[in-house]
Amino acid sequence: MLHAVEAKRSTFDFRLQAEKQKLEKEQERRVQAEKERDRLQQELTKLKEQISAAQEALKRSEETADLLAEKAQISEEEAFVLTKRAADAEAEIQRMRIAAIRNEEEKYSMERKAREAELIAARMVEESESRTREAQKLKNDLIRAYNAEQLAKSKLREVMTSPFSPIPLTNNFEFPTGQDRVHLACSPISDHCIFSGMASHTDPVGAERDIKSLSAEIEKERVEYLKKSKHLQEQLSELRSEIEGLKVEEQQTDLDRAYQESLQLGDDKYTTLRKSGAGSAKSRKDEIIKIMALPDPEQDSQSEKNDVQIFFEKEDQDACSVDASAFTAQFHQIIEHLLMQMSTEKSTLSVDEVQENNLISVALLKQLNRLFQYKNSILKEELQKVIKEVEQKFTKLQNAQQEVSLIVKEKEHHLNFSSDDQKIALIPLEQFFSEACTDESKKELKEKCPQELHTARLAWELETRKRLGEEIKQLEELNKKIIAENSALKKKLDEFNPLLLSVIKAVRPLQELVGWDSTNDTLYQERLQHLPRPLFFIFMEIIAFNDIYDEKILVSIKGDLAKLAVNLSRSSSLQDVSEMEADIVDGEILTNVGSQLDESRVDEEKRMQENLREYHLSVHPLSVQLEISLDNGCVLLLKLQYLTRLKLLSVHTNVQLPNEASAARFSHFLFNESLLDFLFPNDSGTTCPDVAMAAKLQYYKCLFHFAILFQPRIDIAEEIETVGRMYFWLQRLGNLMPVTQQRSDVTVMRTDVNLSDLNVSDSMDFLFTVIAAMKRRMRIRFSLLQQLISMWSLELKYPDSVASWSSVAGAVEFLSWRCATFADFQIHDATKRQCENKLINNNDWFFKASFKLQTLQLEVLLAISCKYPDVVPKLFFCFSKNSDKYTSFNNEIVRAMERHVNFVCIKKIPPEYKDEVLSVQFKCVPILMHLALHLNFGIDENRDSLIDNLLPNMHRGRDREPPLACVDQRANLFRTFPDAAKKETSGGHSSLISDKNYVYEISYHNVQPGKMESYLKNYENYSQLLEHKSSAQLLGSWSTVYGTEDQAIHLWRFINGYAGVDETFQLRVRDKEIRLLSDEFAKQCQQRSSSLALSFAFWGEPQPRCSENLYEIRTYILKAGTMLEWAKNWEKAINYRRKEDQNVAGFFAQVGRLCKVTHIWAYKSLENRRILREDSWRAPGWDMHVAYTVPLVVKMESNILIPTAFSKMQ
Repeated sequence: MLHAVEAKRSTFDFRLQAEKQKLEKEQERRVQAEKERDRLQQELTKLKEQISAAQEALKRSEETADLLAEKAQISEEEAFVLTKRAADAEAEIQRMRIAAIRNEEEKYSMERKAREAELIAARMVEESESRTREAQKLKNDLIRAYNAEQLAKSKLREVMTSPFSPIPLTNNFEFPTGQDRVHLACSPISDHCIFSGMASHTDPVGAERDIKSLSAEIEKERVEYLKKSKHLQEQLSELRSEIEGLKVEEQQTDLDRAYQESLQLGDDKYTTLRKSGAGSAKSRKDEIIKIMALPDPEQDSQSEKNDVQIFFEKEDQDACSVDASAFTAQFHQIIEHLLMQMSTEKSTLSVDEVQENNLISVALLKQLNRLFQYKNSILKEELQKVIKEVEQKFTKLQNAQQEVSLIVKEKEHHLNFSSDDQKIALIPLEQFFSEACTDESKKELKEKCPQELHTARLAWELETRKRLGEEIKQLEELNKKIIAENSALKKKLDEFNPLLLSVIKAVRPLQELVGWDSTNDTLYQERLQHLPRPLFFIFMEIIAFNDIYDEKILVSIKGDLAKLAVNLSRSSSLQDVSEMEADIVDGEILTNVGSQLDESRVDEEKRMQENLREYHLSVHPLSVQLEISLDNGCVLLLKLQYLTRLKLLSVHTNVQLPNEASAARFSHFLFNESLLDFLFPNDSGTTCPDVAMAAKLQYYKCLFHFAILFQPRIDIAEEIETVGRMYFWLQRLGNLMPVTQQRSDVTVMRTDVNLSDLNVSDSMDFLFTVIAAMKRRMRIRFSLLQQLISMWSLELKYPDSVASWSSVAGAVEFLSWRCATFADFQIHDATKRQCENKLINNNDWFFKASFKLQTLQLEVLLAISCKYPDVVPKLFFCFSKNSDKYTSFNNEIVRAMERHVNFVCIKKIPPEYKDEVLSVQFKCVPILMHLALHLNFGIDENRDSLIDNLLPNMHRGRDREPPLACVDQRANLFRTFPDAAKKETSGGHSSLISDKNYVYEISYHNVQPGKMESYLKNYENYSQLLEHKSSAQLLGSWSTVYGTEDQAIHLWRFINGYAGVDETFQLRVRDKEIRLLSDEFAKQCQQRSSSLALSFAFWGEPQPRCSENLYEIRTYILKAGTMLEWAKNWEKAINYRRKEDQNVAGFFAQVGRLCKVTHIWAYKSLENRRILREDSWRAPGWDMHVAYTVPLVVKMESNILIPTAFSKMQ
């Protein structure tokens, strides 16, 4: 029993535990379901919020869309209104234009009709007046006739009553004159009142004339009507085209477009019937389906779509068609159903069951959400399109508004048109009549129309303003003259004021010297008291000059007073030297003393020589320093010293540059030279215009020569280098020379101050001249230095025209630029001769520039004279293909270029261009590099264009003179073309340049290669036989070494002139032996040519030569008509080539190749030829004559020859 109870109890417990576990699980599930419910509720809340937000957004978007639609509609309406207004305005403008045109036409027609009416009225008035006059005349005639008739009747009665009265022989009746008869004949009878009863019947001719004129008038009106109707039709067509152009394409409907397309295709309302009745039944069916847009069953059966795609498309279509309120209602229904279902569900349902029951509602919600989003996206797209369309319409509206405003402005402008002359302010009409018009003109102007009166007022106003303008100009000129006079007076007053002040300032040193002014430094007063008299005078004059003329010139006293005592002691110890001076009488020199002295005497003489030099060259310890400031910031320092024994003044010069950078740049060019050489060229300080001073200088010169017995004679200027250079213009300033002496080489004078008016001394005037010359020359010198420094970065390029002309490619490479010394120039081959001829001296500046092109190297040597810019810088060009040996460049074209550069840049270029000399000359360098590679090319017309390219400014300033008148005309540097003034000649050129004593034959034989030796043997036999049988002489026979190879040249002379030529010709033709020998050497020749020539008279006759020589034959082909100019130039040039008897002969052709000149030269060797030719080019004058013959040459050739064994010229 217990076991049963226990078993039941255990079973109950087990069940109870199972129930508990189930309950716990159920509770857990319940908790999870509640959590899931809460989560779903939260999600539902979120979805509601999203739905509400979406609804609000949708509502806002709908409102915005409505607003935009309303705005779009309003903008469309406004655009339509504006368009309508624009069209109305355009139509109004068009109507106004048409009305204006019509008014103009009517105006013209009315004016024409008025003129015609005036003409008709005038004509009618004239006719009425003429008819009145005729009627009056007829009336008078009738009265006279009536009177005559009454008289005749009375006479008849008298006769009838008195039978014895005599019959009158005359009749008093007057017949009408010719004019009256004409009027009587022309006037119709019906016009007179006397015959009015006879003219009551109608005139058929006049009636017919009236009918014709009426028909003509009707026809004329009909033609005018046709013209007007045609014109109106054209205007209507133009208006229709404009209306078509103004149509807005966007406002056209689909039916309008279809109608336009149908019209373009030529379709009408009967086209469909014609198409339906044509063709087969099937084609008619297709056509009807196409027109009616009916569905095709066959096509529907063939095109099957996917069910899912069709479903979604249908859903999208439904979503597009459903309104937002329907979506909202569906949302509410689904949510309410879901809530009801969840609320009615039993709590015993599991979570899966709840999910399964709510799954349909969630799916419906998702579907509605997707459809709502799709609907929203479509609305957004439509909204964007609407916004874009509204913006476009708004832009069009703005454009239309602008166009309308422009049209309105143009309309107002056309309506309110007024001429510019209406704006001119004219004087009142009464004043115009009172001032501008006479009494007669007043009446005429008052009778005129207002427009003519306005024109007359404008014309008078124009004349009045012109007169006022001329008066104003005269007053301005008078004002300028008065201002100029006032400024001149003020300037004179300003100049006079400093003069008075300077006089006061000039006496200050004297006051200090006598002790009147104790405010100054005592040391300064002491220096001023011990200053030598010449330096004291210079000091005083420069102070006065500073006060009067230039405040930039400062003067100060330098030196140590303690050295005065030392100098006095030295002078006392050198009394024996002064005794030696007494032994020298009149500068006699004992030349044989040195041979009698022993060694001790020599040492004593040397010691005395040093003491004598020290004694005579002793310098006063005090000196005057002069500082002259230049415009460019540089300061010129002059240290003036006094040689106490020689009683001469010397000067040291120096330049202070504005900064260290400029000093470093200029240091390359200021190398150990005296600036005074540049300030005053050719003024060494050793010559003096004063006779007394020159005698004293000669005395000291002899004294120095006596003291220096064992040395060659030395100039005094070299002995005083330790104390500076002597310049006698300092003596002049120190009142040691007569003030009346004037320097001949100083030409710079002050022009802004009239020295005579200021009444200053001659020494003051000379002081100003010297200082002005210093400033001027230093300014020129530093401007040249600036140019030279700029050439350190030299870039040389040749012109494009020259580059295309030259066959050499490549650019010139700049290698170096450096300063050189006079010694470098002396040893250089290109300038050695120039230094010997004194064309270059040691006072010049020297520079070297190196350039390179391919394998060719060019060195340009530049010598700048100390007289620059009075004297043009000299350039020398040397080239080489290696760096060791240079050769002078003597090409004729280069010489011509140098000649043009020297001639143009100094003689013709005005002063403002003289700084371009170096830049113009260095343009020659690239061309020289190319010409150096073509030494043998022919000279042609390219030379002129080449020089023109190099010197683009060669024709500028031809009407001006050189800036400085210090040019040496004797050097032939600036001469123009020699013998340019051609004299009148009589006879041919040959009679002027040759005496015709002898005739020469020059033969050129081109021998076959390898047969020269046999040829020469045969020609030797031929020449000997010909000389034996005739008077012809073989002067020379040569074979070519360089030039045309395998060529023999022979020179024959006929002493009997052309008679000897005829004699030799007969022998060559008739003599069998001569003809046989001629045939022998002719067989060995390829080509032969000969010419007859005459020798130039100035050259001389060729003579036989015994020594061994090389010969050069140079041939020139000249331009026609230039032989005389060639001869005149070479007549002077040959004098430069007579050295070492190098000139052999010169000929010009008479028969053969005409205009041909042949020159024969003799040299010892090719090196001798180079030296002689370079010497000739360096000689002054050769270039000026020969260079002018270069343009005369068309072609030239040179051959180097050696004489044959039988030649008389060896």
